[in-house]
Amino acid sequence: MHVDKAAKMFVQSHRWRASFVPQGYIPIDHITSELNANKCALQGSSKEGYPLVIGLAAKHYPGSSLDTFKSYVVYILDKTIASASVRGTEKITAIIDLKHMSYKNVDLKGYITAFQILQDFYPERLAKLYLVNAPKFFHGVWKVVSRFLDQSTKDKICVLSNDVIGEVLLSVVDVGTLPSDYGGKAEFIFIQDVDAPNFPWQVGSVPA
Repeated sequence: MHVDKAAKMFVQSHRWRASFVPQGYIPIDHITSELNANKCALQGSSKEGYPLVIGLAAKHYPGSSLDTFKSYVVYILDKTIASASVRGTEKITAIIDLKHMSYKNVDLKGYITAFQILQDFYPERLAKLYLVNAPKFFHGVWKVVSRFLDQSTKDKICVLSNDVIGEVLLSVVDVGTLPSDYGGKAEFIFIQDVDAPNFPWQVGSVPA
């Protein structure tokens, strides 16, 4: 990334956090409905040591306020980054599972907003994003969403055909970490149930 652009994004990110996350974290009671949907799992680390986060698209329904959804996205990103087992490895490996997704799950505004938050305020955090189990209609959805993505973000996104999901993901994630849905042996660990060592406060505790 160009030095001037990086500096501008750094300043922009800090100004945004001061405004949108004034407490330094997103309070759980602001995003209870999103967490209760169990649509995001935090599974440990990839073979490169990057935190692995998984989104389950069929469990997401548009309808909550956009600010609530933004808060949920920030909570996911902050907690995923904080879960890195080794400091300095805070890039993210992500899987978005589109299995059983239907038209009622489609949330164009939400998808675009999530990617804009990632691009604008968490620059260079994404290591790789894998889209798996995509229904045929999703290609039209993705065509719209991808128009809002920087080329550098697009280059980190891979749409996997069903016949290579296990092979590709097991080359990136250990079998004991990857959920069984993708060829591994793990169960889903939902993000609200994970104790992240560097998160501002732990699950169930009250921040000082």
